[in-house]
Amino acid sequence: GVMGGSRYRIHQKLDASIVDVAMKIKPTLTVLDAVRILTANGPQGGDLRDVKRLDTVIAGTDQVAIDAYGATLFGMKGSDLGYVRLGQEVGVGKMDLATLTIRKLELKS
Repeated sequence: GVMGGSRYRIHQKLDASIVDVAMKIKPTLTVLDAVRILTANGPQGGDLRDVKRLDTVIAGTDQVAIDAYGATLFGMKGSDLGYVRLGQEVGVGKMDLATLTIRKLELKS
């Protein structure tokens, strides 16, 4: 609903398009659901063998930092993702996790 019109256009320059949206729509809280992640053959070809259960939810006010942290769940760095690098370059957020205060909470049922 945010994009309107043709979804095709956003895929032409995907990294830049994601950053453009982030600059226009500035969320006060970003939540990344990593309870279960699809590790291969996504987004439409995966099956249950491609799912890894992490039981993790990441939340914060810096959408670039959230995605940079999310990249680590896949064995990557934030700088491996073009839109994360570009988001930091234009000032949307920070991808250097070493400069951030990260609090981990463990919830027990």
